[in-house]
Amino acid sequence: MELKVILSILVLFSIAFLVPSDAFGAWYDTEWEYRNKITVSLNSVISNDLTDFPVLIKFTHDDLKQANENMGRDFVFTESDGITKLSHEIEQYDNTTGEIIAWVNFPTLDAISSTDIYIYYKGNTVGFNSADVWNDDYVVVWHLNQTSTGTSNEFKDSTSNENHGTGGGGGDVGYNAVRIPHITDGQIGYGQNLKGPTTTGKADGSGDFIYRNSLDGMPSRDFTIELWTADITNVPAGGIVTQYNDLVSVCYDAGATNGQWQNHISLWRAENVKMKIRGDFFVSTANTFPASYADGHPVQDDNSALFTNWNHIVAVYNQKDADGTQGNSQLYINGVLVKDENRSGGLNRSTQTDKLRMVLGGDIDAQGGNNCGRVNNELKGKVDEFRISSGLKTADYAAASYFNQGDPSTYLSLGAQEMQETPEDKEKNDSECYDCEAPKLAKVEVHVISDTSDEIINDSSPQISQTRDYVWTFDQKTPYPMFDDYKTPIIADPGDEVEIILELTDNRTLERIAVSSTFTNFLDRPKDMKSFYANNFDEYGKLSTTFYKWHQNSEDLIYDYDNTVEWFEPEIVIDEYRPILMDEKPGNLDKLVGTFTISFKMKFLQPMQTTGVWVQAMDRSANSFKVALPLTLKVTGNEPLVFESKINQKVLGFYDESMLDDVVSGWTGSQQDVSDLAIVLGIPDEQLPPWVTNLAVWVSEDRISIGDMIVSIEHLINN
Repeated sequence: MELKVILSILVLFSIAFLVPSDAFGAWYDTEWEYRNKITVSLNSVISNDLTDFPVLIKFTHDDLKQANENMGRDFVFTESDGITKLSHEIEQYDNTTGEIIAWVNFPTLDAISSTDIYIYYKGNTVGFNSADVWNDDYVVVWHLNQTSTGTSNEFKDSTSNENHGTGGGGGDVGYNAVRIPHITDGQIGYGQNLKGPTTTGKADGSGDFIYRNSLDGMPSRDFTIELWTADITNVPAGGIVTQYNDLVSVCYDAGATNGQWQNHISLWRAENVKMKIRGDFFVSTANTFPASYADGHPVQDDNSALFTNWNHIVAVYNQKDADGTQGNSQLYINGVLVKDENRSGGLNRSTQTDKLRMVLGGDIDAQGGNNCGRVNNELKGKVDEFRISSGLKTADYAAASYFNQGDPSTYLSLGAQEMQETPEDKEKNDSECYDCEAPKLAKVEVHVISDTSDEIINDSSPQISQTRDYVWTFDQKTPYPMFDDYKTPIIADPGDEVEIILELTDNRTLERIAVSSTFTNFLDRPKDMKSFYANNFDEYGKLSTTFYKWHQNSEDLIYDYDNTVEWFEPEIVIDEYRPILMDEKPGNLDKLVGTFTISFKMKFLQPMQTTGVWVQAMDRSANSFKVALPLTLKVTGNEPLVFESKINQKVLGFYDESMLDDVVSGWTGSQQDVSDLAIVLGIPDEQLPPWVTNLAVWVSEDRISIGDMIVSIEHLINN
């Protein structure tokens, strides 16, 4: 059924509030306009503080669109004091979406409580130095967010070692253009898809890989390898598991040594991850036979976590120190320690520090006199965020890295946008009453345009319309507009367009006006209805229920019911200027003169009983006024009492009360009276409840008013 309800014109104009910086602390530099607090909650996954920890900062937010240029080189990160600058690297920024992917070095990541920092933007172009984020322990850091063309050094190393990589090889292993990787969606931003194929055995392969011909900065003892993997093609049935999906291989080019150094460092076999140095296992779990990884540590299957299907590996190689100290090596998968053993720790297996060739996504084998001449056993799958570092990474490091990079939205939160304190804010904070006055109503205009095209009998005739204009102006010396008791009746017809224009002023800048609205209100309120119907009836007697709402910061237009009113988006004009002219009236406290004008336009599609019209406005200090205008508004015609709630909400239906009055003023209770009342209410005779006729009797006896009868019927039907 079609819903018939009274029209309520309720329009909210809202402005997003910015928090002044003085509420939170010092400002980094006055050249930066905005900042947001970032809270990092990785304390929930670690037991000990981490030092010099690179935290992934990843958000997509409208606030962050406001950087000064599209590379995000005006972003600055500080500690919680708002001043102490933190080293950062921008991996990715999109000023059209507000997406930022950055790495920030936390001098201390607290294990006891969350850590707060600030992100500043819309300031000077200062850039960043990636190497400052990654301390001297890091040997190589590849974010893998480039598009490979085979260009030398295309995969950039973020450390100062400049261990850049090249898709498809080069140097000792030779370059092959068909072996370059393919950019893909990664775990963090973009990653690389190594599409294979996998060549097993010792022959030179043809699958994708990334190569570094001179890996510099490697330690001679302890080190850690970490990376993300996904969508790895499993070892085929009957395949030799030792010849598929090698992850990382480092070869020492010692010349013609019969392949003695070809497997210098290995992170081996995605179907059951193993760690080797110079052919000796540092972490290994024997598979059952035939090939199975039920007792191993696979990463070739999807991660079962709800937040990602990627797997994270942290492989910690603990070598025997020069003084004879030895300890366990560890393998962490998805933040969990899966292997902790000292299988080869007793061997004196120091690693070479020069002439190192590295492959991500395969194994390096000798070719004739070239100890590092071939790449095979290729990984067929995806990789992201590859790192090697000196030293032994801890369980806390592995857990923090996994959860920070794997599920950033859970462990990072972005606070409200703050702006630096302006002179206005300073004055406000130094004053007991910076803004203690509500906006004032300077003028109201009502324009009714009646479409009389139905009177046109010749289609070639021009369109005919009639416009009625009503204007009221008010003295600004009083807090509220002053007018007498007379109310101008405005009567419209269904299909008429009504525009209500409010002109406002304020004692401060008009940019501080935050809310303005206009709405209808019952003229005939119920009397003592609670004695026989409901205690909360005033809730329905104050405002009608069909409404329209528009927010400045959203494109959503919320209109609850159809076929009642056609709404138009409000128009807002702020005309504020300086200086004050010689003959001009004095300006406001901000030395400004002007008006804030908002226009509400709607077209009535259904009848509406006579109502009052109220207007209100509020500024950002919550000073407000609400006042009834010296006019009434009515839309002619009869609106039957028919209900159908479209959002499970009680509603009220209204119609021309004069027609009811004609029926009930001479009520006798006859069948004709009943039929006439049923027609007005829009329901069949047999559906007219007996209590409705009782109400008619009370009206005829002057015990209740027609208005009481109307709202009583509607309330009972709704309940």
